[in-house]
Amino acid sequence: MSLADDSSDLVAGLQGFGLTEYESRVYFSLLSNGACTVNQIQYASGVPRTKVYQVAQQLTRKGLLREVEGVKPSKFEAQPPEVLQSILVEKERKVRSLRKSMVALRKVREKNVNPGDMLEERYLSLGSQSLLTKLKESMLKAEKEVKCVVDSWGMHLVQECIEEVESACRHDAQVRIVSSLAETVPEFPFSSPKLRLRFGRHLAGKSLFIIDNSELIIVNSQTGRGYQIFLSELRSAIGDELFEGIWKTSTSGRAVSSLLVDGLPFFVDPLLVRELFVEAVAKAVRDEATVESIGEALVGLLEMRVSSKLTRQPLDATIKFMLAMIREELGEEATSTEYDPLTKIARIEMPDSQGSTPASAWYFALAGILKRTGTANELLQAAAFPETRSRIIQRRFAGTRSVLK
Repeated sequence: MSLADDSSDLVAGLQGFGLTEYESRVYFSLLSNGACTVNQIQYASGVPRTKVYQVAQQLTRKGLLREVEGVKPSKFEAQPPEVLQSILVEKERKVRSLRKSMVALRKVREKNVNPGDMLEERYLSLGSQSLLTKLKESMLKAEKEVKCVVDSWGMHLVQECIEEVESACRHDAQVRIVSSLAETVPEFPFSSPKLRLRFGRHLAGKSLFIIDNSELIIVNSQTGRGYQIFLSELRSAIGDELFEGIWKTSTSGRAVSSLLVDGLPFFVDPLLVRELFVEAVAKAVRDEATVESIGEALVGLLEMRVSSKLTRQPLDATIKFMLAMIREELGEEATSTEYDPLTKIARIEMPDSQGSTPASAWYFALAGILKRTGTANELLQAAAFPETRSRIIQRRFAGTRSVLK
């Protein structure tokens, strides 16, 4: 019934909850032996008899013990260990508060260390072992989110930190990972709605780890070294903008795991698929009425989900904007786009391989705007020039279109 030597670690662990050594020994003894009198507690815990009753009363006030009613001599009984959870939650709250204070203090220091025009910033270079230790520490400290953009080496590091990843998820931190495509989809030894894995193309030969948008670690996969960045503006820009852009253009692990075909990288590049879809629609659609209907629906969606100001500009300004976007979308494929506000003639020159309809969503949007405003959209020229392998489309946007009755 006495306190065993191999229980010393558990007793010491109880002191981590804010209990004194005597309180820890008494609570552990009662948890091990059930309800006990003061004499039995003294024997089992080794706490001096003159202190046992006082300690038991202190533990009762803390909610860890209860005095058994109607029993003489008095007996005390331990409450289940789950009552310690509230203490743990409070301690974690205090730790989070202290960490927030540290972040605020760092910001104060960054502003005042060298307030001149020239400021030398710092980074920490980490060897492979130090890098792994730092990643584990950082993931354990995560309060809100861990964001990872990893190649095969970066994924290996994530799996080396799997216990820390699981701990972050248990403490309600989101863990989002974008991985480059591997031959097999990585598996994790636990499942959690807080852990999300997607696949896509991103930085070659490098991995990024962003913890709570306050810590950034960049890993060079060739050398195995990591670099911890201390410049707060860079951390937030990568965490808020670069990562979110990569996340949006990646493909879920569930979708990737269902694909058992060659050429998988093609399927995990949503931007490429969208570009090819627009090109396919442009090649398949021949009649202008269909182009205008698709464009009108697209304009409606742009107004609803992007900007309601899209069609509130003067028509000439809107046409110039959309022609510029056509050229931007086609990139090097477009030789030129021009518009003359006097003659109301627009000219698009592009490779003949494009077909009669430019493979640009903005071309459809332009047709939709013209239909919505009732502006005539007259085709003047759609000629191919084999010697230059180019095609020129000219249209006049003037007058009011006729209405069929």
